Amino acid sequence: MGKPVIICIDDEATVINSLKIELKKAIGEDCIIETAEGGKDAIELVNDLLAEGSEVAVVLSDYIMPDLKGDEVLTQIHSMSPNTLTIMLTGQADLEAVSKAIKSAKLYRYLPKPWQAEDLKLTVVEAVHSYLQDKKLKEQNFKLKQLNEELERLTKEQSQIILERTSELEKLNRELERLAHLDGLTEVANRRQFEKSLSSEWLRMGREKQPLSLILGDVDSFKSYNDHYGHLQGDDCLKKVAKAISLAVKRPADLVARYGGEEFAILLPNTNQEGAFKVAEEIRRAVKQLLIPHPVAHAVPYITVSLGVATLIPCHHLSALTLINAADESLYRAKKLGRNQTVLSDAKSIYKLEV
Repeated sequence: MGKPVIICIDDEATVINSLKIELKKAIGEDCIIETAEGGKDAIELVNDLLAEGSEVAVVLSDYIMPDLKGDEVLTQIHSMSPNTLTIMLTGQADLEAVSKAIKSAKLYRYLPKPWQAEDLKLTVVEAVHSYLQDKKLKEQNFKLKQLNEELERLTKEQSQIILERTSELEKLNRELERLAHLDGLTEVANRRQFEKSLSSEWLRMGREKQPLSLILGDVDSFKSYNDHYGHLQGDDCLKKVAKAISLAVKRPADLVARYGGEEFAILLPNTNQEGAFKVAEEIRRAVKQLLIPHPVAHAVPYITVSLGVATLIPCHHLSALTLINAADESLYRAKKLGRNQTVLSDAKSIYKLEV
């Protein structure tokens, strides 16, 4: 972009030359000074300059000219180049023309003729500086707008990324929380979750004076199965047994957990002894119906489970350990009595079904 242009418009050559000399003294080489001998000539000149990409900073125009009045010329130039500052020179106190120019051409100032040289120079210098400041301000505003738009775009992108990452993190946290409560092999609850649930249900059933039942189940002769087939097949067997147990336990409030090794725990809130026994038997049959071959089993040639059931109404002089010990004792007796059966903690009620 070249130097800004100042245009002087007057139909008298002597006036134009005088303007040019005075402005050259004031502006020096900072601006290019062009002249036009009339309104139409000035409009053509502005058209040409704008087409070339030049900046028309200031236009000074006489008011009285034979072709177009000064206010008309400045109005047309303003419509062509809205940022150009206009100054009208008038030899008459024509306030109506000045008022019209102020409104339609956004007149910067008007100077009476004959003008004072210093007043003319100061006015034009001030107008040029004002034009350049406005230009710089517009450029800065444009850059600021671009930066704000870019910042807004980046903020939206970052916000979207943050939302996506937060969603991913929440999903991962939920998965981690889920995995923290699950046994890695069988995908039923782990020992830690069982103990947490037992403690919670013990307190709840105690408040409600309702029975809490616990089933402890153990895969029969699992060590010999593992030794015979190897650990990989042993793990696969435990997965199938865990799934069969989970399918046999219907209520959402009940909990199936891997208690340790080949042993499983089934916690049944608000369940009496008879109900717990029925669930245990359903589990026993479900595992047996898997028909997982066990050539070294003692009783039947398939994987079976022995189960011990205990039921208590929690109270302040008992602890959850009492329920565990009772269920464990029943499981021990089920093993002693030949495996593949369910035994209740009440010594008078031992249920042994046919194999």
